[in-house]
Amino acid sequence: MEIKELSKQIIKFRDQRNWEQFHQIKDLLLGLDIEVSELMELFLWKSDSEIDQISKEKIQHELADIFIYLAYVAEKFDIDLEQAIVEKIELNGQKYPVSKSFGSHKKYNEL
Repeated sequence: MEIKELSKQIIKFRDQRNWEQFHQIKDLLLGLDIEVSELMELFLWKSDSEIDQISKEKIQHELADIFIYLAYVAEKFDIDLEQAIVEKIELNGQKYPVSKSFGSHKKYNEL
């Protein structure tokens, strides 16, 4: 399924429950931050071997929650997430050409 279709399903789910009334941008961004924090919490204070034991399902659920909030924010600003991602990949390709960035962790202005 494509990102556009997933986003439509997310918005439909929200609308069926009349939740848009609660989706002020401040609250969406706070929700997004909380979901990212929940993902990070899975890894907090864990050794590499403990990280290897984190269930894929827990990570998957947190990533899904993050995407759901991203879809809400994108819808709020009428942004096509799929198009935005494609454009950002292209922009990053210009900022980080393989010839300069391969194997490097430097930021584009340090290459």
